[in-house]
Amino acid sequence: MSTYPFTVADVNFVPEGVRQPESRYLEDGGEAVKNYEPEVRDIRVANGRLQQDLFDLETHGFQLVTEPTALGPVVDADHPDVAKIYEPEIERLLKEATGADEVLIFDHTIRIAGNENGRQPVFQAHNDYTEESAPKRVAQLLGDTESFRRFEGRVAQVNVWRPLKGPVQALPLAVADARSVAPHELRKSALIYPDRAGETYHLTYSSRQRWTYFPDMTTDEVLLLKGYDSALDGRSRYTPHTAFVDPASPEDTPARHSIETRTFLFFNS
Repeated sequence: MSTYPFTVADVNFVPEGVRQPESRYLEDGGEAVKNYEPEVRDIRVANGRLQQDLFDLETHGFQLVTEPTALGPVVDADHPDVAKIYEPEIERLLKEATGADEVLIFDHTIRIAGNENGRQPVFQAHNDYTEESAPKRVAQLLGDTESFRRFEGRVAQVNVWRPLKGPVQALPLAVADARSVAPHELRKSALIYPDRAGETYHLTYSSRQRWTYFPDMTTDEVLLLKGYDSALDGRSRYTPHTAFVDPASPEDTPARHSIETRTFLFFNS
């Protein structure tokens, strides 16, 4: 396991001068066509292993948790073991880690780098939801009336990222400390698919941003990522992240094979 204090990564950002960033997908899982040329920056990414017990989901927007799984290296999110085995594990994990009263699991994405027929790692500093798109997604899942009721309490969106083969050396995940990202650096970006449209935050670069990764993640570990929080009490709300090429990875490193589970958490008080 790496003991180097940091690595250096090329990360794609939205240039400041782009007013309305847009990514258009000709097909799900395909390459995005953007209406701008990304600004590539060399980013210093700290080795979170050296202080991993200090990171907290509510403060930093991310947290590494050791939580073994009985799920094997499946290649399809529709595999029956995902619903039968993995979803109960994730629900239990998130309730214990966050104190949520209810966990709504609504999506699994499996990414296998280099698999032409599958979803690929995303090389863009981004956050999955925005101030508007997260509540809209809850309404799509639960209906307007039930969504309104849920937002009378606190609602949070959390992604659970896990390697399905490990340790991960190729294309690890870098995450930004939520406290180091200014609101104006989160840029609303349209995601346009053949049959639908969505919205995420893409990130504009700032030297104040602080990035972290956890090298050599195993299948017994998960990374929790805060994508949205309705609470306005100073806790983390958005956590930009991106895949990156680690220059320290050996050339013969196995392809990254991971599952990302998207959830909404509901708190009664």
